[in-house]
Amino acid sequence: MTHDTFNNLLSSHRDRVFTQALFNLRDRRDAEDVTQEAFLRLWRQGGHLPDDRVGPWLAHVTRNLCIDQCRRRSAARRHLGVADPEALDGLPVPAGGPDDPFAGLELDDRQRRLLDALQTLPDETRTVMLMHYGEGAKLADIAEGLGKSLSAVKVQVHRARLRLRLVLGGVEDAPGQRGMA
Repeated sequence: MTHDTFNNLLSSHRDRVFTQALFNLRDRRDAEDVTQEAFLRLWRQGGHLPDDRVGPWLAHVTRNLCIDQCRRRSAARRHLGVADPEALDGLPVPAGGPDDPFAGLELDDRQRRLLDALQTLPDETRTVMLMHYGEGAKLADIAEGLGKSLSAVKVQVHRARLRLRLVLGGVEDAPGQRGMA
């Protein structure tokens, strides 16, 4: 892979990879580390991926790196103990905090409720929903990137939508969809 090709791929996919990592990890430094590692792995691929497969491949690698990072955090908490929440009470906290991926965004109550509801989904399912609805990725591309069948991803999206409906308080079904739930 040439430097120019890599730089083009980096500029095309960097924001998407970083946003995915930030949304999953909720920590800017960890998201930057995951983004850097994802692109390092892309470089190591040496151009063996077709250009149309780079996006799904990066999404899959980013998801796995986020899972690894969460496991490292969990292991650190087990070995180092749990932080004392009262120790932080006296510190001033900026609105949204520096690690809030939605800091600076004006979100209405419905949007905040949806983001909170997305957090109730398993990591992989949340990633699939964000890729499909947030980034407009095709289900076939997501399935290929995750190494799953298209029907498995469709079922995953369907179940996630049902779960989100329940969490959001049973929003009225659209006409003609009453039999689906």
